[in-house]
Order: sequence, then C-alpha cells, then structure tokens
Amino acid sequence: MNKKTVLITGVSRGIGKALALHFAKNGWNVCGCYKTNHPDFSIKNAKFFQADISNPVDAASLIKNAQNAFGSLDCVINNASIGKNRLIFKEKADNWNEVIQTNLNGTFYVIKEALDVMAKQRKGSIINIASISAYKSYAGAASYSAGKAGVIALTKTAAREAGRFGITVNAVLPGFHSTSLGKSAGDKYAEAIKQESVLNTTTDMGELAAFILMLASLKTVSGQVFNVDSRII
Repeated sequence: MNKKTVLITGVSRGIGKALALHFAKNGWNVCGCYKTNHPDFSIKNAKFFQADISNPVDAASLIKNAQNAFGSLDCVINNASIGKNRLIFKEKADNWNEVIQTNLNGTFYVIKEALDVMAKQRKGSIINIASISAYKSYAGAASYSAGKAGVIALTKTAAREAGRFGITVNAVLPGFHSTSLGKSAGDKYAEAIKQESVLNTTTDMGELAAFILMLASLKTVSGQVFNVDSRII
C-alpha cells in the first residue's frame, strides 16, 4: 500500500513542525514549505521546499514539487501565517497588505494549484488553519482577523466547488499555542486566553495534531470549520 503524502506550509516551527512530526510518525510522506528558515529537524520520507506562498509563481512551483516528490498529493495543510498587530488608526498600508497577502492570498494561491492536481486524482483533502480571531474581536488584530475570516469564507467556497471531484476542504481554528507567533502576543494575552477558556487552559498541540490527522482521512466531511479549543464562540 502506497503511503499518502501531505504538504504543510509554514513547516519550520510551531504548528507546522508539530504536524510534520505527527504525520510522519503515522506513516505519511511529508513535504514542507518554508519561506526563510529551513526546518531545524529531520524526518524520514520528508522533503522541504523554500517558497513564498504570497507569490503565485512560488505557490505553483511548490505544488508541482510536492506532487513530484512522492508521486501524489493527498493532503495540503495551509498553515503559513504572519501577524503584525497595529491599531487601525495607526495601521500602514504596507503592513496591512503584507498580512493579507500571506494569510489570505497565499492560502488562495496554494488552494488553487492544489485543486488542479487533486481534481485530476479525483481525491484529496485541503485543511486551512484559520483562527478564532475571525469571530472574536481583539484590538490591534484587524489585518490578522480579516485575513483569517477570509480564509474561512474561502474554505466554504472551495469545498462547494471541489466536492464533485471527491475533494474535501475544511478549516480548523487551532486555539492559542506558545509558538513564536503566540509568544509575540505576550504573557498577559496568554493569561487572558486562559480566562476565556471554560477549562482555564490553552490548546494542547498533541491533541491538535491528532485531530488534523484524523480530519485529513475523512472522506464525507467538507466545508466545515472546527474549533479545536475550549473558548466558546
């Protein structure tokens, strides 16, 4: 039986790294994408590619390379994301555009190219990492929240268009983790997140990875948004 292949964007650290290790542990071939920093870990049956997903040419090359690496592309996880918090009345166009270009446009470029491959295969799974910030307002997070809200809308539309090819498209709200992006928010923010949680905790990375692995294998669930968190929205 041939191994399945997953492509994970933003694989160098945080959620992307945890997903790469978990999928590999469970027998998947892993392709990873990084923009600047090459992953500091190594796993068997894995290939890493440097690409800037906010560039449509890079996104197209990434999908082609991932498909060629192991002969198929069974799952794509759009995890790459950036955050540059500023209050709206202090926001600059360049800052806004950079966040939207990566978090929303980059996700779109990867989905577009992945759907072309998966439609020919008549199968595949796309999982987009969104955020609870798309539903809850936080001061200074306008660009991040808007981008992630767009990812959710994009997920639902892609699911509707891709369903006839047997392709599933879902989104996951991963909760708050002490990743490099999470740490940049500060300890006060992390404590506030715990207070919003009905369990007074943040999301467990292992549970998140296990959930996404399960979702990647489901064939009759699509167009859904899963809140893997204990904050109620």
